[in-house]
Amino acid sequence: METIKSLFIRLRQSAVLLLIGFFLIIYIALGFLYFQQGPKQRALEEQIAQFSIVVSNQPPSSEKLQAEYDEANSALTSMPRKAVIAILVDIAKKSGIDVDSEDNKFGIPAAADKTVDRKVGEGSYQVLSFTNIRVQGDYDKVIAFISALESGETLQTMVLKRVDISQTDEETTATLDVDLYTKAGGDSS
Repeated sequence: METIKSLFIRLRQSAVLLLIGFFLIIYIALGFLYFQQGPKQRALEEQIAQFSIVVSNQPPSSEKLQAEYDEANSALTSMPRKAVIAILVDIAKKSGIDVDSEDNKFGIPAAADKTVDRKVGEGSYQVLSFTNIRVQGDYDKVIAFISALESGETLQTMVLKRVDISQTDEETTATLDVDLYTKAGGDSS
C-alpha cells in the first residue's frame, strides 16, 4: 500500500510539474507574441498615417477641373513657326546663351522644322518638329536651356525628343530635337 501511495505522490508531483511546464510554455509563447506586436503596431500606424493623407486630400472641384481643362486647351493653340522660333530664342537668351554673336552659339537650321498630323489616344494633334537645334556655351547655361525646354514652363506642349551633349575644356555643345503639339487643323506657318 505504501508503494501505491508513493506512486500516487510521484504521479501527482509529475502532473503538477507537467502542468506548470505546460502553462510556462504558453506564457512564454504569449510573451513572444506580445513583444512582436510593437513593430507591427508601428508599421500599421505608419500605414494609417499614409492612408489618412490620401483620404484627407479632397478631389478638386468641378470649377478647378474646368480651369485646368481650359488651360490645357489654350496651351494647344496653334502657333506659327516664327513665333515658336522667337520663343526658343527667348528661352536661350534667358538661359544666358549668346544668340546674337557671330560665333553661332545658337542655331535652328532653316530646314529643321516640319509639321505632321499625329493621332494620340482619341485626339488628333498637329506636331511642329524642330530638329538639330544647336546650343553652345558654358555648361551651366546649356543645361539651363535644356531644363527650361524640358520643364514646359514656357511652352507646355513642347516635348524634348533628343539631346546630344558634347563637352570640351572651354564649351559645351548640345544638339536637340523638340516637338510642339497643337490642335490639328491650326495654322502653323
